[in-house]
Amino acid sequence: MQSKNGIRAGLCAAVMTLLSACAPGSYAVKNPAPSNLAFATPAPQTAISVVDQRAGSERVFFSGVLASTLTVDGTPIDAPAYLSRNLQAELASRGVPAQVSAGEGAFPRMDLKSFRMQNYRATGFSPFVSFTFLSVDLETATGKQRLGVFIKRGKVPVWSFDEVIEPTLNQPLSLAVKELAAKVAGRLYGARSSDGEVERLAAKLKSRNDDSYLDVYALGFTNNEMAVSTLVDLTRDADEYVRIAAISSLGIVGAKDQLDLLKTIYRDAGIWQDRAMALKSIGDLDTPESKAFLAQQLADLQAKGTDKDAAWSIQVIGLYM
Repeated sequence: MQSKNGIRAGLCAAVMTLLSACAPGSYAVKNPAPSNLAFATPAPQTAISVVDQRAGSERVFFSGVLASTLTVDGTPIDAPAYLSRNLQAELASRGVPAQVSAGEGAFPRMDLKSFRMQNYRATGFSPFVSFTFLSVDLETATGKQRLGVFIKRGKVPVWSFDEVIEPTLNQPLSLAVKELAAKVAGRLYGARSSDGEVERLAAKLKSRNDDSYLDVYALGFTNNEMAVSTLVDLTRDADEYVRIAAISSLGIVGAKDQLDLLKTIYRDAGIWQDRAMALKSIGDLDTPESKAFLAQQLADLQAKGTDKDAAWSIQVIGLYM
């Protein structure tokens, strides 16, 4: 007689097959709404070019257990054009008058190494999860710096797969553009938001809703180290997405004095997404010590073979190497 576990496994497989079969061939996503979180520091008019240097599988924008195409404005997403258009809009909303265009150009320029979304779902009863990966080399006349972005989101669809579009597709794409904009403005102009803006966002987090994690990311996007103490406290928050947003944001604001905390989270956290976000944040710090730590973890993870968590973590580290 077939065991209960076997019956459940068969049912889960059947549900997954049904969901995949019923899924449409494409999903429409939106261009992100600019944040309008103004920087307090002025920035000059700048022309920034985005040069597409993605290779091989990196050129596939959306992949995973759900085979589908993402469209915007009625056509499949063209990663360099999508990034250029929305990065310019985000920078402008923050007071940085940059003209960002896809194609070869003078310095500063961004060599696009990775911009893609990967999806995963273990069973028909578990969350649909998206991983958004973005990596560029920001080149100026004085040298090159790697900038990485990693966003993880999940949602259990109750009635239809349309329920996952906003939380697992639109929101991560918006966050990826906003994080890159903050990093580019910080590296090129030392741009940062005012202390008052940090205080406003921190106060807003005293009253929570389903999207409070977006305000935690916004703290990171201020590029203001005044946010660090609030972010450190939130790395222990009970809300998963508030917590991983805080871990990520420590790297975004460049909290180099929190490297030991990030190492501890990576080594001791009970769930993969906390550990993965700690790796991402360590990569953001861009110091000799953080780079050496990532290199050692990469070697250790590669020795684990086919474990899916290890494979995903390797992809996160790869954004910075």
